[in-house]
Amino acid sequence: MNDPPETAPDPGARQRPLAREEARAVLGVTGGGDKPPLLRTLREHGTGLSFMAGLTALAVVDTFQTQAFGVLAPEVADGLGVDLGTITAVVGAHGVAAGVTPFAVAALLRRHPHRVRFAVGTGFAWSVATLFTGMVTGPASLAALMVVNGATTGTVALLHPPLLMDAYPPSARMRVMSLYSASAPVANILAPLVIAGLVTWLGMDWRAVFVTLGVLSLLVCLPTLRLREPVLGRWDVAELSARAGVDPPAAAGAPGFLATVGRVLRVPSVRRMAVGFTAIGALAVPYGVVISTLLERDWGLSAGQRGLFTSATAVVSIVALALFGGRAEAAYRAGPARFMALSGGALALAASAFALSALAPGLWLVLALLALGQALLAVVGPCLFIGGLSVVRPQDRVHAMAALGLILAMGGLLGAGLLGLTSSLFGLRGALLALLLPAVAGSLLIATLHKTLLRDLDALIDHAIGERTT
Repeated sequence: MNDPPETAPDPGARQRPLAREEARAVLGVTGGGDKPPLLRTLREHGTGLSFMAGLTALAVVDTFQTQAFGVLAPEVADGLGVDLGTITAVVGAHGVAAGVTPFAVAALLRRHPHRVRFAVGTGFAWSVATLFTGMVTGPASLAALMVVNGATTGTVALLHPPLLMDAYPPSARMRVMSLYSASAPVANILAPLVIAGLVTWLGMDWRAVFVTLGVLSLLVCLPTLRLREPVLGRWDVAELSARAGVDPPAAAGAPGFLATVGRVLRVPSVRRMAVGFTAIGALAVPYGVVISTLLERDWGLSAGQRGLFTSATAVVSIVALALFGGRAEAAYRAGPARFMALSGGALALAASAFALSALAPGLWLVLALLALGQALLAVVGPCLFIGGLSVVRPQDRVHAMAALGLILAMGGLLGAGLLGLTSSLFGLRGALLALLLPAVAGSLLIATLHKTLLRDLDALIDHAIGERTT
C-alpha cells in the first residue's frame, strides 16, 4: 500500500517556461482519446491499486451497522422494549451526525492535515460502535452509538475522493474512481447476504449479529494501517510546479474554513457541478421509496423479491462502472466538451429510464428499465467528482466535498418535496415522471460545463506555476 514517490523541483530548471498544452496534459487533458491499459499506466507512474483497495474495503464495512440496523430494526425494538418511533428517532440522529461531521472534520484537517489517519481511525471507530451495538441496554446508549457511527460514516465521502485524487495520476483517476465507486453496490450485495447468513444459517440473534459484524469490520480495517498519506497535489499542482522549476504554492496564510468553502464555490465549474449534484440527489433519494412501493403495489412483488431485485441492480451497477470508467477516461483526455456531454447524457438517460418504467406495460420491461436507470445513475457520480475536484486546489478538495455533500442532501430534500406533492396529485407513476424534470435540467447544465471547465483548469495551472505558461 505504498504511494507514488515524491519528486522535487529541479533547481537547474527553475523558471522554465511551460507550454499551455503541456500543462493541460499534466492535468489529464491531452486532446487525444487514447487510453492505455490501467495497470500499465499505474506501473509507469510507480503506483498500484492497493491504496484504492484499502479505501474500498473501508467504504464497504462502513455500511455494516447501518445495513444491519435497517434489516433488524424490529428485533432491536422488541429486544429493548421500545416502539418503532423511537428507533426512527435513533436513525434520525445517525443522519444528523453524518451530515454535520464532514464540516467539523474539514475544519479540523486545516490544523491537523493527516487525512489517512482520519480515514483509518474512523474505520476503527465505526467498527467498535458496531460491535458495542450488540451490547446496548437501552435507547440512550443505542442513540449514542448510532451518532458515533453517523459521525464516522460522514468522513468516507469527505476524505476518500480527495485521497484518490492525490494517490493516482490524472491518466488513471477516472478508472480508479469508477472502481472505488463500486464499493457502494458491493456493500448493498455483501452486507445483506452476510446478515442473512448469520441469522438464517447460524441462528444468531440481533445482538450476536452486531458483535460479529463489528469483529469482521475490525479485521478488515487492520490492513489499512499500512496506508500512507499521499503527497498533497502530487500529480497536479506539485507536478506542474516541478516541471516549471518553481516551488509549490505555499499553504501558509490560508483563509479560514468558511472563506475556503466560499473560494471553492466561486469556481464557476464547481457552481455548475453543484446543480448536477442537486439533480442527482433529487432523483436518487426518492428513487428507493417510489420504486419499492410501486413494485409492491402495482406488481405484487414481495419483500424478498424486491430485495433480490435490489441485489441484481447492484450487480448491473458494478458492471456499468467497470465498463464506463475507461470510456469516460478517454473522453476526459479528449477534452472537457466530450467528457461533460457524456456525463450529462448519462444522467438524462438515467432519468428517462426511470420515467419510462412508469409507463412500461410488463414487469420484466419495468425491471430492465429500473436496472438501466440505476446503473447509469451510478456512473454519473465518479464523473462529477473528477470534473469538480480536478479544478479545485488540492488543499481545498476536502472543503469541496463537504459543500457538495450538503448540496446533494439538499437535492434529496427537493426530490422528497417534489415526490410528496406529485404523488398526492398524480399518484406514484406521475411522481416518477415528475422526477424527470430536475434530472433533465441538471443534465443539460452538466453538458455545458465544458464552457468553464477548461478555463478553470487553466486557473489551477496559473496557481501552481505563477502564470509562467507560453
